[in-house]
Amino acid sequence: MQTPANESLYDRLKSSLAEFIDEHDLGGGDLRVRCRVLDSVEAIGSPEDQDYPILRGREHMVEAVFEGARGQAFSDEFENLEGPVEQLLEMDVDTNARRAIFIAGLNAVFRRCGRCEQTVHCRDAEPRDCAKRLHEIIPQGEKVLLAGLQPRFLEELAQTNVVRAVDLDPANIGERRFGVEIESADATADAIAWCDRILATGSTIVNGTITTFLDAGKPVLFFGVTISAAGAILGLDTFCHAPTR
Repeated sequence: MQTPANESLYDRLKSSLAEFIDEHDLGGGDLRVRCRVLDSVEAIGSPEDQDYPILRGREHMVEAVFEGARGQAFSDEFENLEGPVEQLLEMDVDTNARRAIFIAGLNAVFRRCGRCEQTVHCRDAEPRDCAKRLHEIIPQGEKVLLAGLQPRFLEELAQTNVVRAVDLDPANIGERRFGVEIESADATADAIAWCDRILATGSTIVNGTITTFLDAGKPVLFFGVTISAAGAILGLDTFCHAPTR
């Protein structure tokens, strides 16, 4: 069962967005946020590797567009929305689908005003190139908990580090990837106690599990475009080398 999103965390994000809208005079008029779900080719292109969750239909990419700026968020649930930017402040964030809309919209607004850059997912060979840069941040030999299966990250880390991986997708549980068995979310607490560092998908802010890692008492690095604007607001350590689009 997924942990509900922390209410105060989303209150903080909404407060920052409200201040941002006011500061940059973004409200009213014809300013719109439009959300839609991308198909796999739109989201990640045609990578050589075919084991990404979005290519297996396990995840969806929600994209918001605000004044031509794109913001994306991974989610296992989705709804489409079109409305004024202030609607983001009024919406409930009590489901994965609504949190995905809010986070994608937040990314688009902040990208429009230059407050964050990596808001559009990398494509084709770029995920593999990104994974190769992990060793610039994560020392060789550290025990790493990978929270959220990112196949290229696991492939890269398994060569130089001791890794445990947990995931929410039942289809992945029990599989061995690159010599590492994928564990269920039930193993998270034990894996946190075991590890030196957590490498967690930024989509934890959509599925509501992010506070599990924020409160873990271990260094945590969030990866991917989903966490871009929220990471800037909350002062999180983030990792993403998606080209600015």
